[in-house]
Amino acid sequence: MLTFTNVGVLLDGVNEPKKDKQVINDTLILINQYLKSADKNKNDGLYSNAYNYLWKAMLLAEEIKASKKLAFIHDELGVLYGIYGKNYQAIKHKKMSLQYAKMSKRNFVDSNLVAKSFYNLAVQFRKSRQYTKSLMYLDSSKYARGVKHNSEINNAYIKAEKGNVFLLTNRLTEAEKLLLESVKVFEKNNSHYLVIVYSFLGDLYNKTGNLNASIFFYEKSLEKISEFKSHTDFKPDILKKTSKILKTKGQLDKAYFYLGQSEKISDSLFSVKSKSNSDLFEIKNNYEKAILKKDSYIKKQKSIIEKERLIQTRLIFLVAFVVLGVIILLIVFFLQAKMRKLKIEKYNASLKTKHEKEKLNAVLETKSKELTVSALQIIEKDKNIDKLLQILKEEAPKSYSKLKDVIVKGNKDMWERFNLRFTEVNVGFYDRLKEKHQSLTLTEQKHCALIKLKFDSKEMSKLLNISLNSVHISRHRIRKKMGLQREDNLSEYIGRI
Repeated sequence: MLTFTNVGVLLDGVNEPKKDKQVINDTLILINQYLKSADKNKNDGLYSNAYNYLWKAMLLAEEIKASKKLAFIHDELGVLYGIYGKNYQAIKHKKMSLQYAKMSKRNFVDSNLVAKSFYNLAVQFRKSRQYTKSLMYLDSSKYARGVKHNSEINNAYIKAEKGNVFLLTNRLTEAEKLLLESVKVFEKNNSHYLVIVYSFLGDLYNKTGNLNASIFFYEKSLEKISEFKSHTDFKPDILKKTSKILKTKGQLDKAYFYLGQSEKISDSLFSVKSKSNSDLFEIKNNYEKAILKKDSYIKKQKSIIEKERLIQTRLIFLVAFVVLGVIILLIVFFLQAKMRKLKIEKYNASLKTKHEKEKLNAVLETKSKELTVSALQIIEKDKNIDKLLQILKEEAPKSYSKLKDVIVKGNKDMWERFNLRFTEVNVGFYDRLKEKHQSLTLTEQKHCALIKLKFDSKEMSKLLNISLNSVHISRHRIRKKMGLQREDNLSEYIGRI
């Protein structure tokens, strides 16, 4: 099985901070021992024993929620299922390996672990002849590792596997290029993976008809199997392929020898696999029984806890509801009492305001009447004075001019007193008038005050001691400055100010 990262690195770290550190460390030591035993038995072809150790390691890893260890264990289980040609189960475990790899926390290790999981899935998809998915996961493997960790050896693994996929899909030129690039890296590092890459190159040249090159790489693969004591499961297939080529070339003795060796090893492996197969599924069933028993106990405990929690929650809600109900009732009673009090206060205030307003209106009405009567008296007085002045003008012209000046001055003082009383009765009238119409002159403001008291043009001319025509001109200017239309009533407009 290809690994990007050594087993020791994969087993570092546990996502379970709540457990006692010493317990976790002891569990990790035991898991390491199980994994070493599983690896040794797998290399010796004792797959049932390897399976047994992996299941034991898994139970412990699940107990302490060690995501990195679980990623490695599921990957190894996928390898064992793949040996027996059970691709569905193999892919299932390798996908679980990828999920656990993504759960791990330390970024540097995680990128390698996730990339390794993508790569192993790609290999399994290739074995199950799902070549498009295989290429997709190979690209994901390179992307997941990132630029920083895409070392030469890591890229060589991806190139070799991609080259094999191209070989199987008859993209032979691309396959040869990638395989030759990867083999240089593995030779430089004297990697165990040379066993596999040499066998890929043997397949490539066998397919292209370059039989000598094919035999050369098959034999180099066999040499590396003997040298490294690794990937021994490849040996019978390589011997069989080499035997077939030798037979084609007429080297019958050597071909017969290779074929005999292939069948001998195959028979040995078949018997081991057959026995292991039954043992393997027996172990799996035992594991599943243990898991079911454990899950049943956990579910039962969870059910009890949930029931207790539900009772507590209902009790809390009941108490909260009662307390809330009491609080709401108290608030309602308080608000109702306050509303009643406010209603009474509002009613009393409205009565008081009404009485004060009526009183004020009565006073204003009285003063307005007094003001109007006073103004009318002034007008009547002016009429009589005018008659007397006319007689005096005819009888004593010299005295007429002096007396007229005195009367005009008296009228001016009289207007000032009138205007003062008007201001007392109509508080703020001039301020509101100036705020709405700032362009009005002082004389025009006086005219507006008389219009508010509903004096006609003749009365205004007498009070102001100006001609009737001047009053009309002044009213016209006032309408224009106020922006009134022909249909608008000037007296009503000023009365509302």
